[in-house]
Amino acid sequence: MAAKSWYYAVLAGFRKLRHHVDDKVESLESLMSFGMGSAPHDGGTVSHLMCGNSTNARSCPERGLNICPHCRLIKYCSEKCKTQHWPKHRSACTHPYLSDHWQPSWVTEGRDPAFLYPSNLVTLFRPTIDFWGDLPAMDCLQLPSNEGNNLEPLPDLKLCFAASGDLRNLIRTVNSLPWDYTGSGPSIEEAAELAVHLMYSAALPAASAEYLNRCINFIYASGGEFEADLSFRRCLDTRGEGKVYSVQPSAGLKRPLEMFHSNYTLAAALQSMKDTTLAPDRLDFREKYFAGLKPAHRMAFQRFRESGILAPFSLNTSNFTQPNRLLFSSQGTWMVPEDANALFGWDVGVQNSGVKHGTSPEDILGCLFFHAKDELREFARRVKELRIDIHLTSFEPAILAKGITVGALPAFEDASFDRILTSNLVDSVGLRACLADWGPLLNRENQYACILMQTKAWHTRQPYTDWGPHAMKVLEQKCNQVPGLDVKMKTVFAQGHRSPALFRIVESLEAFHDNESAFQDYLSDQNTEESAAAFDLQLRSTHRVHPKRFGIPLNAPRWQKLPDLSSNEFYDLFTIGGANLPVRFLEFESVGTTD
Repeated sequence: MAAKSWYYAVLAGFRKLRHHVDDKVESLESLMSFGMGSAPHDGGTVSHLMCGNSTNARSCPERGLNICPHCRLIKYCSEKCKTQHWPKHRSACTHPYLSDHWQPSWVTEGRDPAFLYPSNLVTLFRPTIDFWGDLPAMDCLQLPSNEGNNLEPLPDLKLCFAASGDLRNLIRTVNSLPWDYTGSGPSIEEAAELAVHLMYSAALPAASAEYLNRCINFIYASGGEFEADLSFRRCLDTRGEGKVYSVQPSAGLKRPLEMFHSNYTLAAALQSMKDTTLAPDRLDFREKYFAGLKPAHRMAFQRFRESGILAPFSLNTSNFTQPNRLLFSSQGTWMVPEDANALFGWDVGVQNSGVKHGTSPEDILGCLFFHAKDELREFARRVKELRIDIHLTSFEPAILAKGITVGALPAFEDASFDRILTSNLVDSVGLRACLADWGPLLNRENQYACILMQTKAWHTRQPYTDWGPHAMKVLEQKCNQVPGLDVKMKTVFAQGHRSPALFRIVESLEAFHDNESAFQDYLSDQNTEESAAAFDLQLRSTHRVHPKRFGIPLNAPRWQKLPDLSSNEFYDLFTIGGANLPVRFLEFESVGTTD
């Protein structure tokens, strides 16, 4: 769950019957210690929003009930606690980011923003960073639209996440299964909270850091016992019926150990983080994103950039005393890109999860903390109750596919997957190569089986589909010619190429542009129909797993080509959710399968 640097693929098989494993099963649970939560001093878990009155010495243990009316980012149990905490809270509560009238520095200073310099234009209009994911996690089974719509009992299902950088899609898929599971011990609660910090936080409590160190040593410092066993018979207990199997190429074993045997301090690590997250020469880039946010959300993101800890805004993090070595190099250098955004990997349910645990929608990253924790906890419950086997490898996708095909990995000698997710491999290797690798591994006995692809780069290869910076001048000229343009819009265009609102408009144009014709030209250039037919596959005309583009429901009528969203829905999905507007999704199925 922690870092993605040393694995590329996750292979998961859902089984109804337990396999017999002759080798001794070793359990990570035997290493589990307690007191690994986020609560200061006692290491308890944070299951609800606590009172924001805290110092390094103590924190009020009561629930936060009464919200600060100005910032709406912090709650207190009483007026007394609010008054006591005001000297500490004042700087955040009166920060300029919380003003409705805040403007980016380039506007107030009357200069051109740095991202308009020629060398930065690609970064401005085509961000490529996806360290924490830049697409919301998805359910890749969608059983109600597929196998679940039959009266037959559900079959055993095998899934292949062929180019996965993390486990979010696997988690979302497992949590979307139609069966209800109940009951969880405290270790699930603590494990879920630890996993949230392992994924997103720059620092950890001491007990969590020690537990992580023991896990890394257990997996990687045993003389490479997982390395040579391509049969996947060495495994880790998952507390339930399933197992986690792992095979690691020798080249991948050194790096995790090097990361954990380094001696940099927390202070040095956090300084390296801030050199990236608060870099002065990237201020315009940060404020460009902030300009599209609601005031409280700006402040929440600023706090995360300063602290590096994903937690409710009011949480006392004084017990986070150890660097999270999964997010730093062995020299203590922060490895997360400046524009990586933890919120971009989850769906709009984030705010609902936060409210359920007592936080406010304004504390958007506090909401994300509770949402990710809920997802991880539910995943742990289901892994405990359901037979789920997970196989992790570090092989490049093409090598992995060939290895499975020729039988080099005996655990997959009968590999015929019901879903194969290839992420955006099509952008790097081409559509035909992608189908050649994974088409032979699709389960042809399952009429719902499919290969899912996504392309982020298709529009850069087609003429007249790129809303680059030149569009700003064209848009400005056209709109100024419209009679009766309201005062607000005239103000926007009066700022010209320095207008934050104009940048948001240009970046949103793709959502209101029917690019279906251009996308069909791209598919034609890729020889999609012929390439698919060469492997007895066909492109689905009606999707069953994921909509063809963001903002359109899966069950939308065929004539709907554009998102139909309210302003709040648009903000949740594209602004704070980060759904990439130009991304298009493809689903391939066996020839002869009908919609």
